[in-house]
Amino acid sequence: MFHGVYTAIITPFRDGSVDEKKLEELVNFQIDAGMKGIVACGTTGEFITLNQDEQKRIITICSELCKNKVEFIVGTGAIETAQTIAQSQYAQEAGADGVLVMTPWYVKPSQESLYQHYKTLNDAVDIPIIIYNNPTRTGVEISFDTLVSLAAFKNIRGYKESGSCIQRISALKCHLGDRLSLLAGNDDPFAAHLAMGGHGGFMMGSNVAPHLFVDLMKAWDANNLKEFKEQWIAMYPLLSALALETNPAPIKYAMALVHGVSLESRLPFAPLKVTTQAAIEAALEELGLWNPIRAVRDQ
Repeated sequence: MFHGVYTAIITPFRDGSVDEKKLEELVNFQIDAGMKGIVACGTTGEFITLNQDEQKRIITICSELCKNKVEFIVGTGAIETAQTIAQSQYAQEAGADGVLVMTPWYVKPSQESLYQHYKTLNDAVDIPIIIYNNPTRTGVEISFDTLVSLAAFKNIRGYKESGSCIQRISALKCHLGDRLSLLAGNDDPFAAHLAMGGHGGFMMGSNVAPHLFVDLMKAWDANNLKEFKEQWIAMYPLLSALALETNPAPIKYAMALVHGVSLESRLPFAPLKVTTQAAIEAALEELGLWNPIRAVRDQ
């Protein structure tokens, strides 16, 4: 079962190419912080802008670094089922512990189409599959009934929720128990997700401050609600600021300030508004993660 906090790792770029040295540094930083696992080639990793060779290289790097240390999950969703299978098979061969498969976008598949898509994938691989529901990005939402039907298959092992109906987590928990790992896909409702019966989440904000999420999850698992609430309230302004614009631009900006990551993204991802930058800066400063005076002095 997937349980705890996993970092949806960013893809650092430098001069138009993947910055492999920086990627290695960032993954090791997450491992040293005690993160449960790494998710590569996801939404936060700008998978939609990566070519196949770049994705394979990222998978290889992350797999080697994570091996025998933390769990490694790969985003392998694609519009076409055959391509999803091919990418999932590559992740399996590379040693991944699971694949994260977003519902196909643009084509607006029916529920029967979604069922057949995931069933076919289940039959073609031998690796845990996490269904990823993100209707604001894909234009389609997988239904509760379809999820329940798919949960009967051996390799369907998890569900990542990035939709607006957080109550679905409780409904799935009541109906399926622990048959599926129920994972949050957005940072700002993470506390509510856990309270609704969730098992953990794939977080974007943990790129910049993994220790905050590690401590938060430890408090939750220890049933220390006082510490959990204090930690959550301290973290929330940052999570809120990182949600002001479309991921991954906000986290890339935070990572540039705190970890020296290049601000480079690939179009159509554009630079942030000045107001969003200011909100992120203020939140980082409040948490002691970034000091504007020191930053200016170090330049």
